[in-house]
Amino acid sequence: MTGNQGAGLRWITNSRQIRSARREGIFYRSEHLFAWVSAESGVKSDPPVVGIVFGKGFKRAVDRNLVRRRLRGCIMDARDLLGPGRVYLIECKPGAVSADYRLLVREVKNLISRSEA
Repeated sequence: MTGNQGAGLRWITNSRQIRSARREGIFYRSEHLFAWVSAESGVKSDPPVVGIVFGKGFKRAVDRNLVRRRLRGCIMDARDLLGPGRVYLIECKPGAVSADYRLLVREVKNLISRSEA
């Protein structure tokens, strides 16, 4: 999987990677987010791979972009919890637009913690 290097993680960059993450990952849900987390790969030196997607409930690009920026920040706040060699795909529910940033950070950290247990 390719993507932008930055802060010890890579970003999912194409639809094939998104489909693969959904098919191979274990599903978790929270109030504003869904997450699919893959099992660890055999290579511990690989950085985690993260993707952010949106459902059809986001009608305005402004809302999608706002939530995308917030979630990137949440991922960066929780990057120490990400397991090496794992793939994390996070889908936002439409209610995430009105959610507080601190709540989203808590939900992301909770989803990652549940997947690591």
